[in-house]
Amino acid sequence: MMDEHWLAQSSGVEEAAALTAQLVAIKSYPGEEGDVQRAVAAWLRDNGLQPEFQATEGDRPNVIARVHNGAGPTFMFNGHTDTVLAADGWSCDPWQGKRDGNIFYGLGAGDMKCGVVATMLATRALAQRPDLWKGTLIFTSVVDEEAFSIGARALAHANINAHACMVAESDWEHPMLGGMGKVLVRADVQGKAAHASWPHEGINAATEAAKFVARLETLPLGTHPRLESSQCVLSFHSGSEQYVVTVPEHARVTINRHIVPGETGQTVFAQMQSLADSMHSPAHFTFALDPPYYPPWEISPEHPFVVKFADAYEREAGHAPDFGFSGFGDANLFSGEMGIPTIHFGPRGGKFHQADEWVDLASIAATTRIYLRLALDFFAQR
Repeated sequence: MMDEHWLAQSSGVEEAAALTAQLVAIKSYPGEEGDVQRAVAAWLRDNGLQPEFQATEGDRPNVIARVHNGAGPTFMFNGHTDTVLAADGWSCDPWQGKRDGNIFYGLGAGDMKCGVVATMLATRALAQRPDLWKGTLIFTSVVDEEAFSIGARALAHANINAHACMVAESDWEHPMLGGMGKVLVRADVQGKAAHASWPHEGINAATEAAKFVARLETLPLGTHPRLESSQCVLSFHSGSEQYVVTVPEHARVTINRHIVPGETGQTVFAQMQSLADSMHSPAHFTFALDPPYYPPWEISPEHPFVVKFADAYEREAGHAPDFGFSGFGDANLFSGEMGIPTIHFGPRGGKFHQADEWVDLASIAATTRIYLRLALDFFAQR
């Protein structure tokens, strides 16, 4: 039987509120996460854990804490401490924030320092009760999720692996079981310069690139019962920024493509190349895949890990979860690239990437309890 008193002790609202406010107060735009990551590590050390720093780029390490507790499966918590840039229109200081009852407003409060807090509290609770479980728990706090996922990619390159992963994004209403992937395609078009008074003597790269863009909508996109492919031209550049009466000999088009399971970067690359070849253009087209690339990911609702999560969620929330599917982020790398069964779930929040972003503080405590129920069930019955 679950120790309800231990669950309550491990998930106090006021401790969660104080810790969330502490992390929000530390500015952590992508590239500036060093201070907040050191604060996360200091809290872990003060609470009996042994965090390590994993170098990424510059002064922005990942924080990793492992709890080895005998033979058994490995479970990983993951969250990111970077935030988007502060939008205009905040009704309070984005970093000092403000509290209104159980709602806390602050930059990164919902996306997703609250989730990092829930994983910190759950990791400490499990470390303090080794009698309740066997296996290995890995806590990871990463950088750069809002930009290029440098932190998550560092974990992947280090071959950090687990039998299951919980990404603590704020998806309380709709825990996520999958997400679209992302491919960034760069098309470079080489034409031939000539005096623009006699354009027939050249090959206009701008015109040929425009013909290619006009044909993009003829490409079939991948299909999936729960995820939607999409395609968008992000930029189109040609010619010289200085006024010259010259046929443009260079053009570049950047295309963003969201992909679903069954599609990859290479399938998109081949599709673009085939389209250019079919034009029989006098210009030369060269394609490249630019970073960041995210493979699509999904986990079945019938997967044992999901079944255990659904039970833990229902015990806390009083109803079954209404699963959803999301955009792209670090979960794409853990699941789509590393093959770790992954769920995307965290506290209830809103106005992400907007002014007055918020989190429900009581939901941080509730999320912590769900994490603990899930982890104990996972370790005991895998």
